[in-house]
Amino acid sequence: MNKKVIVITGASSGIGETLANHFVQKGHQVYGLSRSKQDHTSYEHIPTDVTNKENVYQSIQKIINEAGRIDVLINNAGVGMLGAIEDVAKEDLDKLINVNIYGVIYTMQAVLPLMRGQKFGHILNVSSIASNHGLPFRGYYSASKSAIDRITESVRLENHKLGIEICTLNFGDIKTSIAESRIQSTVSSFYKSKYEKLVQNINMEVDHGTDPKDLIPIIEKFIHKKNLKPHYNIGKPMQTFSVTLKRVIGQRMFEKLLAKYSKLD
Repeated sequence: MNKKVIVITGASSGIGETLANHFVQKGHQVYGLSRSKQDHTSYEHIPTDVTNKENVYQSIQKIINEAGRIDVLINNAGVGMLGAIEDVAKEDLDKLINVNIYGVIYTMQAVLPLMRGQKFGHILNVSSIASNHGLPFRGYYSASKSAIDRITESVRLENHKLGIEICTLNFGDIKTSIAESRIQSTVSSFYKSKYEKLVQNINMEVDHGTDPKDLIPIIEKFIHKKNLKPHYNIGKPMQTFSVTLKRVIGQRMFEKLLAKYSKLD
């Protein structure tokens, strides 16, 4: 096995922490970019605010100076958000966009020139199966992940046949502490009862979601794989199947099913 230099954003908890610790154990040189670090982690932590472009560039340059190259970038930093389209406050939406979209853009901008010069590298952008659907009370979150899907498709074409493998990992519900950091915008009285029932369902789905450890063999395969597809849907069978189902039965019928599933009727 070749030792790789792996950079993971959002490495202080959840998926990022699980992957970082695993890759260190496998002998890779791992750098975790996050604002904070857990005491028991084994990777090299670089305090980084991914919403700050200058900070991101400084962190990436530090890694290049130390390691001489970057083989893999896993853009895992992200934040969840709940709220009605009508009610969401601008400051909440700005926070979501800054982390979920600009955080990915800044790190890619920082590593792409290096990877082009190397003529190799893998960029894995963590997205969501939710990017395929306008989910009730999660519309802005879905939109932020849809943006990552489209940005990834574009950057793949812009760097076509240059040796850089780029894709999105579109996860379903993963059993993490995402609910603790989730942005919850104000919900007006009109939506409150529907919203509260849905939040209970969402939290239950996360509690019964895929264990981050189950993602290790999947992602480990991707960091070595050539000719990556643009997107990979990863999660519980019903969630991954929803993407195909929507295409097969059509938007109107899928919307009815989603409304029933979300207890909006």
